[in-house]
Amino acid sequence: MTDLDRRAALAIPTVAAFSAPAFGARRRLDFTDRRDLIYAQVKMDGDLEDRKEVISWMKGIVYAIFDDGRTMPAMFGAGMLAFSRSYRVDETTYKNMSNFTIVYTDLATGQVLDAWRNPWLDRTVKVVNYASTLHTTLKPLEPVNDHTALRVEWQVEGNDVIRWTDGQMKKKNPISPAKWPKASVGEYYYKNQSSQTIARLDELENSDLTSVAAVQLGQRHGPWYPWQEMGQAPGRTYRRDTSRKAKTLDEVPRAIVEYAARHYPDHMSAPKEWTGVYMDPETLWAETMPPENG
Repeated sequence: MTDLDRRAALAIPTVAAFSAPAFGARRRLDFTDRRDLIYAQVKMDGDLEDRKEVISWMKGIVYAIFDDGRTMPAMFGAGMLAFSRSYRVDETTYKNMSNFTIVYTDLATGQVLDAWRNPWLDRTVKVVNYASTLHTTLKPLEPVNDHTALRVEWQVEGNDVIRWTDGQMKKKNPISPAKWPKASVGEYYYKNQSSQTIARLDELENSDLTSVAAVQLGQRHGPWYPWQEMGQAPGRTYRRDTSRKAKTLDEVPRAIVEYAARHYPDHMSAPKEWTGVYMDPETLWAETMPPENG
C-alpha cells in the first residue's frame, strides 16, 4: 500500500493549512438536516467564506476496457487544476464559480502530452488538452437511491465522514459521427461517474473552520476520448483519480501548473461573478474543432 493509499483509506488530511485548531466551537452535525448537509458539503469541497478562492487539483490514470475480456491496459494519466469560489444565497443554497484546466500526461514522466501513440490504430494522434468554466448552483447532496440516475450516501464511521455519489448520464452527443467520424463515439454519449469524499468529523463540526482537508477518490467509466480517434470501436475508458485542495500552487504537480499557466493564463484564477455558464468538453470540442470531413 502506498502512502497515498494509506492517507485515502484513513482519511488523513494532507494539507496542513486546513488542520483544526485545538479548541474550536463545536457545531453538531445532523446528516439528515439539509442545512447541515450543505454546510459540510461546502467545507469539504471549497470554503464557507464568501468568494474566497480555493485551489484544487486532480491526478489520475486512464485505462482501456474491452468487451472481449482482454486485460485493462493503462493508457495515460489525467490531471486537473481548478480555481473556484462560492458564496451563500440562503441557508441551503450556494453559488459556485470555477475555472479549470484538464490535461493528459505521460505515465512514466508525468509530463503533459501533446501526442499519444495509439496502439490499436498503430499511429500517433494529437492530444487535446483543454480549459473550461463551470458555474453551478449548489444544493444539499441529500441521501437518495435512484438506481436509474443518482445515488448519494453520507456515512459516519468514528471520526471519518464519507460522502458517496454515483451518477449515470446519457445525452445527445455534440460530436456527431457525420462531422467527426474518427472522434465521435456515436449519436449518444454515456458516462458513469462515482466518487467518495472523505473528511474528519471533528474538523467539519469545528465552527472556527470555514474549510477542511478532504480527499476525493473518483472513478469514471465513459467512452473513448474524442482525440483518441477510436470512433465507435468496441470498448470504453475507465479513469480512477484522487482530488484534494491545496493552499498554494507549490502543492500541485509542476507540469500541470506550468502547462495551464502557459496555455490558459485566463483560467489561473476563479471567476468573480456568477453567470451560470458551463461548457462541457463535448460541446467545447464541437464548437472549436474543425470537422474531419472538411
